[in-house]
Amino acid sequence: MIVTDRFVFVHMHKTGGQTINKIIGHCIDDHHVVGYHYPIAELPDDARELPVVGIVRNPWDWYASWYAFNRRPGIRNQLFEVVSAGGAADFKATVTNLVQLGSDTPESAAHRAQLSQLLPEALEGNRGAGLTRSCMQELADANCGYLSWLFFRMLGDPDSARLEIGRFENLQHDFLEIMYRLDVTQAEAMRAAFDNQGRANVSRHSHYSHYYDDELRDLVATRDHALIEKYGYEFQSLKPAGAHYDFPDDAYADGERGFHKLLGRADNFLRLNETLDTTAIRKKVDQIPAERWAESDRRKIFNVHRNTQSLSLVHFEDYKYDKPEYRDLYSELEEEIAPIIDYIASYYRNNGFIVRAMLAKLEAGGQIPKHTDAGYSLMNCHRVHLPLVTSEAVDFLVGGETVQMRAGELWEINNATEHAVSNNGTEDRVHLIVDWMPNLHNKTENEVLTADQLDGDDGEAANEEMLGSIIGQANQLHRSGELRKAEALYRQVLHFDEDHVVANNLLGLMCIQTRRFDEAVKHIERALKVAPDDAQAQANLGVALKEVGRPEDAAKHLEESLRLDPNRPRILNNLGSIYFLLGRHDEAIKRFEDSVTAQPGSVEAHFNLGSALLQLQRYDEAVAHLEQCVRLRPEFEEGRNRFEKARQLLEASRTRQ
Repeated sequence: MIVTDRFVFVHMHKTGGQTINKIIGHCIDDHHVVGYHYPIAELPDDARELPVVGIVRNPWDWYASWYAFNRRPGIRNQLFEVVSAGGAADFKATVTNLVQLGSDTPESAAHRAQLSQLLPEALEGNRGAGLTRSCMQELADANCGYLSWLFFRMLGDPDSARLEIGRFENLQHDFLEIMYRLDVTQAEAMRAAFDNQGRANVSRHSHYSHYYDDELRDLVATRDHALIEKYGYEFQSLKPAGAHYDFPDDAYADGERGFHKLLGRADNFLRLNETLDTTAIRKKVDQIPAERWAESDRRKIFNVHRNTQSLSLVHFEDYKYDKPEYRDLYSELEEEIAPIIDYIASYYRNNGFIVRAMLAKLEAGGQIPKHTDAGYSLMNCHRVHLPLVTSEAVDFLVGGETVQMRAGELWEINNATEHAVSNNGTEDRVHLIVDWMPNLHNKTENEVLTADQLDGDDGEAANEEMLGSIIGQANQLHRSGELRKAEALYRQVLHFDEDHVVANNLLGLMCIQTRRFDEAVKHIERALKVAPDDAQAQANLGVALKEVGRPEDAAKHLEESLRLDPNRPRILNNLGSIYFLLGRHDEAIKRFEDSVTAQPGSVEAHFNLGSALLQLQRYDEAVAHLEQCVRLRPEFEEGRNRFEKARQLLEASRTRQ
């Protein structure tokens, strides 16, 4: 856990905690770490009154992620070793054992006895999942699913007023919302840090539903029902009916060769077998004049490439796969490059297409620092390196492993994990780099589309079905907090249908979440031109218009949203705030009162109404609502301060009378 002067963050295993830890560590100087995966019971005395921040995750998704992560070589801890029979059990058997670990079956009792022998007696120095021997008895007594027990152990009572819970499904948005609510001054710095911070402690796997059959799905639903019901989780399936997948054990699965970034591969690099004759292409590359290399702008744009020069062969704007631009240099080298491309295509069974190709030079003595690649295509393509000029003094580091690539060898690297290069030799290193985008999906699994496919003779219904499948994948990524990937897919849909209602509305919502309000307005207005009766789009536009300084227009759209769907208390609050800003105080009070009526247990509703009444010098009413706000959340400091101010002003007014 991490303790700051404003809050405590309790890191629960496989809920995005590593990312949050890095953000906090980077942005808050005055913080200290208390143990590793320590539960709330270990809070230091001086932090026991602080709000506790934690993250919750869909149980079905959590078990899949936990399994995928622990299957990686060198990662396994005692818990995984026991419930997976030393790694021999498959996903269903392993997760069944874990979910049932707190039950009273003989098998579960035996597993707990094994763990009692293997686990440490104390938390200190425990790098596993933060477990001790005594935990096994606590788990048996709880008689619930493992994740539910772990959540309650780590974070305590989920109904506690001190507990601030975000969702893994929207990690960045929810965590930042909590930071703003707690008045953490570094919140804006955290927002910027999120944009530059890759995910950590990642376990790559397909959508969780791919690995569950009905029996295992229902077992989790039963054992973890408390957590599922508390946070409103439902099992969402993205797999075709009757399909079932398991985690692949090698580089060959589901008819596709090589890495499976979209299917959960976690390898660092992969040799593509044959050594190619690069004599001809190297001869031509050696003839490229230095001044042409010097025109490279890559080193000017990206700090990690300050020691590199590059020449583009094939390029296209991200998300637009149908018209890659073949540069002049490609034409000059096509005779030599074409056989190499053909070999790469054949390796991946011609299932895909080039999205980028370049020549990349790393200067003698130069380095490419550790980094991960962003952007939809870079995250999901096969990135293949062919060394043309190299030496034993060149080290390529990927995910903590080092490989020396020899001239003529084809290597795929996992550029979605952290990688770096050092050229300790006396000669510039030159690689041909090819990005091959696989067509991993069919209509049932979110196909990557081309313009030809969408402009064909299959009909509007088929096209809409395919676009809808992409939207489904994008929405899942959006909800899971993988905003860059989701945005890439939204824009892919808009590339083919710029008026697509759902894509425009959801991309607009994402722009609101990432504070790009002008862009949000553009997309949501386009959605409403096609579907003016979309209540959610009307509400989203209202929020965005308020942020760009158009409160009158914002109020109109929020009122329209309320007309279309009256059961929306948050809109009432938003309307009240806007009307008060516009000086329309009676309308503001009416909307705030309606919000309190709709949700009498809402801290926000009572606080907003009380604050508005306070400014209007209606002290009796202000005190009543601010007092209720404090009762609902005693640790809400701003609420307490405003209640005290209202009470003092009320007493002063009575004295004057």
